[in-house]
Amino acid sequence: MIISHNHSMNTKLAEHQNRLKKAENLSLPLSEALKLLDGLSQFELGRFLLSNRGLNGYWTAYVILYSMKKESMHPLEHWLLYKSPICLATKERFKIFQEQIQAYLQDNWTLASIPCGLMDDLLSLDYSNKTNINLVGIDLDESSLELAAQNAIKHDFKNVSFLKKDAWSLDIESQFNLITSNGLNFYEPDDEQVTLLYKQFYNALKNKGILITSFLTPPPKLTSQSTWNNINSDDAIKQQIIFNEIIQANWQTYRTEEQTRAQLNKAGFDVLNVIYDSKGIFPTVIARKN
Repeated sequence: MIISHNHSMNTKLAEHQNRLKKAENLSLPLSEALKLLDGLSQFELGRFLLSNRGLNGYWTAYVILYSMKKESMHPLEHWLLYKSPICLATKERFKIFQEQIQAYLQDNWTLASIPCGLMDDLLSLDYSNKTNINLVGIDLDESSLELAAQNAIKHDFKNVSFLKKDAWSLDIESQFNLITSNGLNFYEPDDEQVTLLYKQFYNALKNKGILITSFLTPPPKLTSQSTWNNINSDDAIKQQIIFNEIIQANWQTYRTEEQTRAQLNKAGFDVLNVIYDSKGIFPTVIARKN
């Protein structure tokens, strides 16, 4: 199994190396790009990104929460987790989500996380002064559902259930008081499909139900109207070459606040608030079923 893994990674590395050598207009010299590629292959998070071009439920939770428990790590992994603008924005976005969920939370509510991943967004909240709270985790990834169930046991949360479903095919009517959703719209380039996703959430919410979601804003390289700010230029270049040019991450669908508001309105929602992280990369949207 280990031999197979190593062989697979060596093959993947060779593919990345060959592509970089043929690439034009890299953000850094080829020698530096190849050095970063080699660095990514030295730790598990980097290898997962090289192989999958994105994060699953486990690795998203690792980036946001669990990596803090790690005593030592590769310097490039440390940079990814503590210097990369998009990872810093992801962590801040998670905190904003939690603050907003906590603020809206009421007794006798049913909350859903879609896709739930490990469901830390809901399981790690404080329910001590609330009664009859029910949680539902929905994900298409079987391993994420299994890890979320284990996480619920760890948090000693009993009123929790899990569904294996495609978010675009929920077929759930008026069941939830609040839905939290992060990590779907920026993988989907088709605007109409994103509106259909929001419509699924709309249908699944009870009357006046709350949706807490997010979107990725376009970087300065793509538009002069970018909301990105407070970003070290060296870190921005390093992030560009790692995620866009080496990994070719598949989460690179960016939208403006105006586009996101229009999609949510078309799905039937009233947008109550848009809260930007300090870097302007990963805003949180609060919307209500009209």
